[in-house]
Amino acid sequence: MNAWRRRIGRRLRNPAAVGVASGGPASPMHTPKGKIIARRLAIAFVAATMGMSCIAATDASANCKFKAKKDIIVIVDVGHSDKDSGQISSRGMKEYDLNLKLAQRVLEELVNSGFVSTQMIVISGPNTHASRLQRSKRANDLAADLFISLHHDGVKNETLIPWQHDGKTRWFLDKFEGFSLWVSQKNNRYEESLSFAKTLADRLMAGGLKFTTHHDELTNTDKYGRIAPLVDRERGIYDASDHIAVLYESHMPAVLVEAGMIVNRAEEQVLSSATGRATVARAVATAVERFCAVRTPQTR
Repeated sequence: MNAWRRRIGRRLRNPAAVGVASGGPASPMHTPKGKIIARRLAIAFVAATMGMSCIAATDASANCKFKAKKDIIVIVDVGHSDKDSGQISSRGMKEYDLNLKLAQRVLEELVNSGFVSTQMIVISGPNTHASRLQRSKRANDLAADLFISLHHDGVKNETLIPWQHDGKTRWFLDKFEGFSLWVSQKNNRYEESLSFAKTLADRLMAGGLKFTTHHDELTNTDKYGRIAPLVDRERGIYDASDHIAVLYESHMPAVLVEAGMIVNRAEEQVLSSATGRATVARAVATAVERFCAVRTPQTR
């Protein structure tokens, strides 16, 4: 990680190396897709670790349905951090590492779909309430059109079962599987957040995935994890209320995605594979495409 930062630091001292001229951002429409993705990753990482703004802010009230696809700003937020890795999978992988790989794949899919203003937020350091507020602040400063926070799910440690993997004791629970989506009624664009969550859930299920019920207040207790009301019982969409700061502090439609249960041994293998990440990434890109279907304003 430190070596990467040094390389990025050298690129910052030579702005042309990351596609940014002294007069402002270079046009990504004239850059090969691979270079666009590498540049976005580099700029997003620097912005997250050094507190820099990636691009100039625009009108925060802009609706992505009335913007050119290339100008729609989608925030792909990498859940947790290098110092606070979140859940540990049934084979010992850190949630943060899986979140980062998935976010990179989602960013790639969005850019390839024409959403070249997509930005990835990566936080280095403790994953505190203050750092979560910082994520939303950066999205707000960018006047983003959509905020997607990527995570992988688990259960409370006391419900996990030991098993041996590669000569080490690991912990699992195969009882639950599936994704969950989270929105907050405190978000000032709640209805749009819920609309995007429904669209994304439909695309995930069309890709063969199903949602977990272990957060459902009607069918489970808090023995396994956070309990929340299901706002859409047919799609696995939960109300996070005031529990998830990035959802209620962001000024744009915001959804948190738990891509699946990494304490489930079978599902972990799917989620950690290139094929599994591609399935989720395609669902996200298609959902953004449908949610932000560009419409020309009507004139009389």
